[in-house]
Amino acid sequence: MQTTEEKEAIAKKNFNEFFRQWWFSILVMILICITATFPQTIIQQLALVHDKVASGEIWRIITSQFVHLNSNHTMLNLVGYLIVSVSFREEISARREAIGLLICILGVGTGIFWLNSEILWYVGLSGAIWGMLTHYLIVGWQRAPMLSLLFAMYMAGKTIYEQFMGGTDSFTGQAIGGFVAVDSHLYGILTGMVIGVISLLINLKQSTNTIEKSSASSQ
Repeated sequence: MQTTEEKEAIAKKNFNEFFRQWWFSILVMILICITATFPQTIIQQLALVHDKVASGEIWRIITSQFVHLNSNHTMLNLVGYLIVSVSFREEISARREAIGLLICILGVGTGIFWLNSEILWYVGLSGAIWGMLTHYLIVGWQRAPMLSLLFAMYMAGKTIYEQFMGGTDSFTGQAIGGFVAVDSHLYGILTGMVIGVISLLINLKQSTNTIEKSSASSQ
């Protein structure tokens, strides 16, 4: 029979573990919800406007991906980020999630700016979410091979359709009330591949070091 103190200690331990794993994901989703309340005048100041970035307002590369066209656009990205975070929660720490998301945001933003000069105005986090998904697929394939395979098949099919068959997601476009910049998904995926491979190598090195230390201590 557990005492009240023991129950409180277990509850505190569980909360601390939950917070340790989830604090950054929650922070990102709260930030997206907060920016959804911004008026259009502020969104215009945060969006990736090609001419503005070219004139030195480089912060727009980052800020543009935390603002959205409307509530539907916001909800799609919130749900997408939550699904990716839940699916591979055990594969990544909050610290690596923060670093990975920042790199994916930079990869998508700079890709749009340098390679898609025809896109004069851009907002949304979907490209970075695709990057994080790719990152997690690479890192988590050993522990969750079937889940990784299902996500990878969907991602590969969607990317091939968007890039080589000239396909655009008309349903999503109608829902968000704007043009879907499919190249942002490609830039996210390519960035996610890079950081995914780097994370996998780091994990393998850490595992090797742990095994070597364990072997040395047992001798």
